[in-house]
Amino acid sequence: MPQALWPAASARLGGCWMSALVASGLGTLSSLVAAQAPRFDCAPLLASTTQQPAYGPVAGETRCEGFYVRNVAAPFIELLSLTDAAPGSWGASPALNLRASRRLDTQLLIQPLRSNPLYRVDARLSRDAALAWNGASMLQATGLAPRDLGFLARAGASDPPRFVPVSMKPAASPGSATVYAVLRPSVAVSSLTWRGYRVGAELPGDGWRPLAGAPLFAWERIALPIPLPADGQGLRVDVRALDAQGRPLPLLQFAVLGLDDGAP
Repeated sequence: MPQALWPAASARLGGCWMSALVASGLGTLSSLVAAQAPRFDCAPLLASTTQQPAYGPVAGETRCEGFYVRNVAAPFIELLSLTDAAPGSWGASPALNLRASRRLDTQLLIQPLRSNPLYRVDARLSRDAALAWNGASMLQATGLAPRDLGFLARAGASDPPRFVPVSMKPAASPGSATVYAVLRPSVAVSSLTWRGYRVGAELPGDGWRPLAGAPLFAWERIALPIPLPADGQGLRVDVRALDAQGRPLPLLQFAVLGLDDGAP
């Protein structure tokens, strides 16, 4: 090869080597970022084999969605929704901007308030940010309206579980002095009582208050308004239910975190 061609050849080889090095570095960086990104898993549910979409991850999105199957082994009372507005008051639009904690990342669950269909959406709701959620696909698949949906934002894994009230208000709006928990028993219940308290604080009497609206049929839902403390911090909540024969269901316990509560 003539000597005059060596510099150009060296430059081409050097450029190729540098491009490969940069590409390798970017690939390594992408791998590191992917490795450090918070993992998002679908709930451990049995996906439906007869209805579509079956519950599972949504391609290209940090979300799981679809129909699933549930086997009820024992009676229970469950928390379906916790919001800073009365259930069903968020209007008819399928497009919602959802917020929760200013300080904690939460996992959002969107599900029907009715016992059927068994369909749910799981998504990440980041701290101090809004999630622009369009429920058109869920509403079309289920035939439900936005007022038929419940919203839960869980903060971490804890026992009892801890939830931040989901808000559809702009970020600048103050938090509500009352939040609304939607409850539902799997069997008919003759009475419901509840109490809200700070851990370690003394309760007046035993602290239990009747929840108006009982008795309830199986899978009939009821809203529990929960007044929050003036300091903006959260509460522990216990709900006690008796079935139609007066036998107690397992105690439902959860914590309600304020918008500015720290790590649970």
